[in-house]
Amino acid sequence: MKKTFFAILSLALLSCMQPLEKKSTTQNYVLKGTINGEFDDYIKIKYDNQLDSVEVINNIFLFEGEVNSPSAFRFQFDSINSSEVFYLENDTLIFDIIIDEPQLEGDVFKDYNIKQLNGGETPKLKTYLSDFIASTSKSKKNRDLILNKMDSLIKVYPNHDYLGKVLSEMSMKQDLLYNDIRSLVSKLDVDKLSSQDVDILEKYQNKRRKYQIGSQIPSFDLISITGDTVDLKSDFSKYNLIQFWNSWCEKCKDQQEELLQVYQNYNFKGFEIISVSLDTNREDWLTAVSQKSVPWTSLRVKNGFTGELPTEMGITDLPQYYLVDKNGRIIEINLSINELNTILSALMN
Repeated sequence: MKKTFFAILSLALLSCMQPLEKKSTTQNYVLKGTINGEFDDYIKIKYDNQLDSVEVINNIFLFEGEVNSPSAFRFQFDSINSSEVFYLENDTLIFDIIIDEPQLEGDVFKDYNIKQLNGGETPKLKTYLSDFIASTSKSKKNRDLILNKMDSLIKVYPNHDYLGKVLSEMSMKQDLLYNDIRSLVSKLDVDKLSSQDVDILEKYQNKRRKYQIGSQIPSFDLISITGDTVDLKSDFSKYNLIQFWNSWCEKCKDQQEELLQVYQNYNFKGFEIISVSLDTNREDWLTAVSQKSVPWTSLRVKNGFTGELPTEMGITDLPQYYLVDKNGRIIEINLSINELNTILSALMN
């Protein structure tokens, strides 16, 4: 069903691509909706670093305008409350806003429930792409699937702010590697993207650039089970899998049995696993390690995600796997367990 939807979506939008390649990408939008609940006279939206407002009459509001490309916006209610991100684009966008006023210890708070009822291609694009990414786990094979999917979407939406946001998230999580991200970014009209997303993208790409396949991981001081300071490379063997995880990462723990089988198959040939926890709480880490009782080295980063190693390498999503040689040279990143088994078989046989 998803493949059929994407095919229909792509065909429907291909007719729009030729005008986009010509002179104008102007998006004429109409944004309207209803408000249920007590509300002030004006409602505001914030986009492209500007704030626009219209009067609410009989609980109905209407914005009209144009943007250069599909642009992210939020409803801005006051200095504290704003909505999730929606997108201004070449269509009529219809919203329903329900205002609730819950009480907490005698104080009344306003809660804004916002639903986009109709209009725009972005809600369909977001649902389609988020479902695809959620069902596509990190692996060498799936990197090619994700790369091809993003490439095909960028051809249809070469200046869509949402795709810039997705690429920023992919760079943070390493769903795609450095060269893949750079290739996709080169096909986007970066000037039309959110400056915040571009900044995030550049920040993490600068980190990825130093830790590509073929680069060498330097020494980092970590904490051992006994509380001693240990060099990450001190237990390196001929080939090593650095596993980044923590005690609340269920996927990390679920993969331990499969990793144990790989370890038993290749440890005697010169393969080692170094498990690096990003737990800030020592007791949580020790409890998780004792429950799994794995035979390989277990280390912990001081200060968790804000520690030197994850900050330097840009580790924000778990699990992450780096296969390295005895010198710390990166052979592969985020292989699936099956791919790890295959590559170790090739390397060691």
